[in-house]
Amino acid sequence: MPRRRLEFAANCNLSAPGSVHVGVKTVRVLGACLAGSQAELVTVEARFDAAPKERTEVVLTGLPDPVIRESKGRLVCALEANGLHLPHGRLYLNLVPAARRKSGESLDLPLLLGAAAACGHFEARALRGRLFLGELGIDGALHASPGGLAAALAASRAGIQEVIAPSITAHEAAWAPGVSAHAAAHVDEVLAHLTSPTRRLAALTPTDAQREPHDPHSLDDVRGQAAAKFALAVAAAGGHGVLFIGAPGAGKSMLARRFATLLAPPELDERLEITRVLSAAGRWPGGLARARPFRAPHHTVSYAGMVGGGSPPMPGEITLAHCGVLFLDELPEFRREVLEALRQPLESGSILISRAGRQLELEARFQLVAAMNPCPCGYLGHPRTPCTCPPTAVQRYRQRISGPLLDRIDLRLELSAPTLDELTGPSSRPTHGVSAAELSSAVARARELSKARQAARRNVDLGADELDRHAPLDAALRSLLARAQRQRGLSARAVQSLRRVARTLADLDGAERVAAAHLAQALALRSPLL
Repeated sequence: MPRRRLEFAANCNLSAPGSVHVGVKTVRVLGACLAGSQAELVTVEARFDAAPKERTEVVLTGLPDPVIRESKGRLVCALEANGLHLPHGRLYLNLVPAARRKSGESLDLPLLLGAAAACGHFEARALRGRLFLGELGIDGALHASPGGLAAALAASRAGIQEVIAPSITAHEAAWAPGVSAHAAAHVDEVLAHLTSPTRRLAALTPTDAQREPHDPHSLDDVRGQAAAKFALAVAAAGGHGVLFIGAPGAGKSMLARRFATLLAPPELDERLEITRVLSAAGRWPGGLARARPFRAPHHTVSYAGMVGGGSPPMPGEITLAHCGVLFLDELPEFRREVLEALRQPLESGSILISRAGRQLELEARFQLVAAMNPCPCGYLGHPRTPCTCPPTAVQRYRQRISGPLLDRIDLRLELSAPTLDELTGPSSRPTHGVSAAELSSAVARARELSKARQAARRNVDLGADELDRHAPLDAALRSLLARAQRQRGLSARAVQSLRRVARTLADLDGAERVAAAHLAQALALRSPLL
């Protein structure tokens, strides 16, 4: 054994290769692997059966994926590189629960520690009450693995109070409440922490590595479209979905991409959820997320790409947009089954993916912002450019969006083409005197009113009983709503949607009660064009 490794073994109370005492006993080490945007705890069971006349063999069971199966080679190299000799015999490694498929590289470290303890290099009791994460290099170096926060949250729920992982993963895990996270760059640091009372790893303090997000875009960049900007303010204040219908160049995409500037910064619990989802998907933001996600998938996205799935199951676009914005441009160009899959998440805030042998629930609480042309050529109703589409083509184009999906979008607004004066006027002069700063202030005041009334629940989440309590219908409101239902053929969902939007409009006005003017305005923001 190299001199440095002998000194390390002596300092950490590790056995030298010639003095390993192997007994038939089972060692258990706690690790974790990802399942969608969550993490599941996995127990690594290790046992070594000595057979001096046989070669060393590693047997790995428990439905590992190819990445974990290949860890046997990394494990043997890392053990030998750190002076932890594998005696002749058979090393059994089992992943519990055995019936659930395991994936990812984060189980490398617990596999190595279980093997070392089973071979008698240190006492197995040092592994109890700790969660280990990390990818293993063949020299024993530890590399970051995704899902550190998700794994730490799962450990916290299970009563595990200590997590040991590579630096990036550990700094992420440090944000989990009730968990002490420790960062290690090499296996020898982990072994020293477990076996030497004088060489313990320091507990990490949660720190934000991210700077304050700066978005150079502003709603003031969009010339004209005052009604559309107001609709975005309503959507931001109440959490409503919005659909813009207009000709090419009307500003639909520009408006949607600037919608996030009206949203309030995420609270701490939302930041934890956003970070957990991004990290589990391999998109760790480099600190606790500060900004809400904005996802804008192309219309060629697949079903699994939108809602999640695959093997191993991965979050889709609706989960990556959790606590943020999902923007679907050219809405009718998306495949019908992809759009229909949005119906349940828009109402429940999650999606249940069922596959052979298991079910997986993924978070999907997002705000939908969508845009579309009024017809295939895009110029139906345009004041200057004539439409060239036959009526049957227009009908087929609009029928690509089903009634049930459309019914779940609270705000539907038809945009007119901006005038030359609006396009060439000074950018410092906001249309109709409403600037982006004024809209942001109005949204903030409306959110404060709704928080005082119904805590953290958004207006879009209010149920029937809550609407009766927070947005009661007097005689005038009931009469107006009944007339609108007769004339437009509104569904029960549409009626409740109008009441929620009216409640948001009242909040923007600073009114305690919903008035008939608010309900009329809600009707105007729900265009019956489609």
